[in-house]
Amino acid sequence: MLPVLPVLSYLALLLLLAIISATETAIHMARDLDSQLSSARAGVARKLRRITANPFAQLHRTLLLSATLNLALAALGLHLVSGPMLALGWNSWLAATLLFVGTVIIGDMMPKFLAARSPTAVLVGSLRLLNPLRSILDPIAALADRSTDVLIRRLIPQRVKMRQPITRDEFETLVEMRVEQGLLDAAEAAMIREALEIEGLTVRDCMVPRVDLTLMSAFDKPEKTTATLEQSAERYVVVYGETPDVVEGVIDTLAWRLAGRPAWANLLRPATFVPETMPVLDALDAYLKNTTQPVLIVDEYGGLEGMVSQDEIADWLLYEAAPWQGEGAEIRDLGNGRYLLEGGTRIDDVAAALHISFPDTDGLDTIGGLVFNILGHLPKAGERVHLDDADLKVRRVVRARVQQVELRLKKPFTEDIDRQ
Repeated sequence: MLPVLPVLSYLALLLLLAIISATETAIHMARDLDSQLSSARAGVARKLRRITANPFAQLHRTLLLSATLNLALAALGLHLVSGPMLALGWNSWLAATLLFVGTVIIGDMMPKFLAARSPTAVLVGSLRLLNPLRSILDPIAALADRSTDVLIRRLIPQRVKMRQPITRDEFETLVEMRVEQGLLDAAEAAMIREALEIEGLTVRDCMVPRVDLTLMSAFDKPEKTTATLEQSAERYVVVYGETPDVVEGVIDTLAWRLAGRPAWANLLRPATFVPETMPVLDALDAYLKNTTQPVLIVDEYGGLEGMVSQDEIADWLLYEAAPWQGEGAEIRDLGNGRYLLEGGTRIDDVAAALHISFPDTDGLDTIGGLVFNILGHLPKAGERVHLDDADLKVRRVVRARVQQVELRLKKPFTEDIDRQ
């Protein structure tokens, strides 16, 4: 007869291994935790949120405990096979095979199958076991990490590059894994994929086109140059010589005003030129990393195409990576007679929804086009247009187009507007 203590010890370790295996699988597959948090008790919900916020810490503990249990089971199993079972006449190979198969099925396969079917229930149950062990497992895990780092530094030559840069394919695979594990939702994954597409953008995609630039001739009279700088809707004014393609430099109108409006030649800065095909990230790294000064974009023949600065690039990148989530609602009620309109909202729709009239639009269809037409230049965020029934304030300009406008009624009404 087999001794009771070793057998009970083996079964206890096997049960503990089954719990750890189930917990490890549940951490990877717990996609429905958010739907369960509202129905869970306050204490349990708080612990579950802690797991979802940093699942790798919990996974680190389970892997460490799993490795320890496997080592203990292997040692105890070897003792049972070579000692008591051999004394009872068991064949060593047959006994070892049966013990191994039983351990794999009971301690690994079955728990993972059950955890895959109900990861939330498994996590809630395993919290009672793992949380008390944190004070023991965390220092051991930290010690193991430090020891591993020391061994790697000692054993691997310094000339060997230990961490290779992650490739785009690897990063996309990592994003897909996080979606499958429930750590990222579809919207977050789509946002990350949009950000990856940024590397394909050129400065031409982000530039303010030449037609929207404020150009000033170096041969203009002082009265005209002062008026040009004063009335410029853009922060930077391009100064040219004989033709607009012969650029003399760039003036920062903000710095000019702060300096007391001196002679413009005192604040003229030499221009930096880049080809229109230059990737936008290269331009940021080479020319725009530590300065607000813009760069001018030229075509293959040296003609001026446009201008780009940190602001334009940041605006474009943010729009590409995280477009506004409310694009489906063209008229949003902000309360107190204020409404947020998409630049592409039709003027007729706004007039019908808010019971107001607009001036003769002269063939224009959209709110953004109306603002652009009234101001006579590319608007900047914060510029205002005053109408008979309402005031319009530009909220967002992207890609040289009015993206969002805030409308404030002069006589608010209380009817609900239709929402799309």
